[in-house]
Amino acid sequence: MKCAGWPPLYQMSNSMFLWAGIDEAGYGPLLGPLVVACTCFETALKPKEGFLWDLLADSISGGLKNLDGRVVVADSKLVYSRSRGLKHLEETVLSFAGCLGRRPGKVQELLSSFCTEFPEDDSPWFRGTGDLDLPLATNNAAVESKSAVLRASLEDAGLSFLDAGVVPVLPAQYNRIVARTGNKSLLLWQKCGLLLQDLWGKCRGREGFVLVDRHGGRERYRKLMTDAFPGCRCDVKSEDASGSVYRLADRERRMWVAFKPAADRLALPVSLASMMAKYLREIYMLAFNSYWSGKIEELRPTAGYAADARRFLRDIGPLTEGEGFERNGLVRQR
Repeated sequence: MKCAGWPPLYQMSNSMFLWAGIDEAGYGPLLGPLVVACTCFETALKPKEGFLWDLLADSISGGLKNLDGRVVVADSKLVYSRSRGLKHLEETVLSFAGCLGRRPGKVQELLSSFCTEFPEDDSPWFRGTGDLDLPLATNNAAVESKSAVLRASLEDAGLSFLDAGVVPVLPAQYNRIVARTGNKSLLLWQKCGLLLQDLWGKCRGREGFVLVDRHGGRERYRKLMTDAFPGCRCDVKSEDASGSVYRLADRERRMWVAFKPAADRLALPVSLASMMAKYLREIYMLAFNSYWSGKIEELRPTAGYAADARRFLRDIGPLTEGEGFERNGLVRQR
């Protein structure tokens, strides 16, 4: 699927290209963090939305069937479920981290490696997150093996996995920003904008192409883009239901940014960003549930979404109704 407005794609060039994706996990829940993530690759081919799955088919699968030692890169909603657990998310995220020479043994090391903006929250239910040992659901041997296959596959295809970035927003910070702006979609844009600015910095010597999972039903982003990139020209190439495409440029750099619905199923960098965001959110929820289950026996864990979050809040009610309890760091206000 190609959106009107993209330049001609998938042709050989003497230039190098940045091919990146941005997605989030946890925009809708009442409990736990929102995490926005990006991943980026360098390629000598002008990017086409699905082409990395084709080029890396010997090391990456787009689904969970017939993995044969490969990692899966797909929309995190298809990869993760509570019954399947974290294994596939974790092997993919840590294998790609290994391609960058990063082998985090603790969650704190993972955060230090990839956080574009470090989370602001000292709530006791999140305090132990950084001390959790990695891997949680697989083992180091599996990660090392799959990372080696992935590195060789990238090299054979003439590709480089350049970097990844994550921005976790825990409830206390989430509530502060939403109270100030009155709009949680502006919070999502603010964190997405941070990642776009980081990608813009990587565009020196490369033409950038970035695909972003569309923010709800929003079709117009030019004002947001010009606010995030003052001094840059921002041309609108298309704005409609199929997607919104913009061209950012200054004297040294050029970057195309497209916002499309279901982008996490269109391009590998967006799917990988989706998985990184989901993996980190679920780690935070693991620490969150561990904290509360240590205070109430037989407490059922929560994923933090709507009806089950309200059930969970009722269950922990006896501990949260006392004077001085800081509810703002527990429940999102919108």
